[in-house]
Amino acid sequence: MELSPLYLQRLEEATQRGIEQGIPLGIQQGIQLGIEQCIQQGIEQGIQQSKREIVESMLKVYFGEIDEELSQLIEPLIQLEPIEIARLIMQLDRSQLLARFEPKNPTES
Repeated sequence: MELSPLYLQRLEEATQRGIEQGIPLGIQQGIQLGIEQCIQQGIEQGIQQSKREIVESMLKVYFGEIDEELSQLIEPLIQLEPIEIARLIMQLDRSQLLARFEPKNPTES
């Protein structure tokens, strides 16, 4: 059974209209998704920056200044929950805080 040329022509036209209508919709959805991802990334970066500033401020208050040793604690500290950050900085002295984040030597047990 062979399809009529008129049917094939209308099918081709409908397919072309579908493509033409779908492209702007796809672009719009892509842009919206991109905007949402950028906003989420911006929020996460803002939260990390705020946590960094809080950790730096707390270290300055409790230890006077942030030297090289203390500056190495900032990244691991900001990965923690805020309550844990405060607890560690407020309850541990300098040597205990440094020891808490000291890299473990894999040859030691």
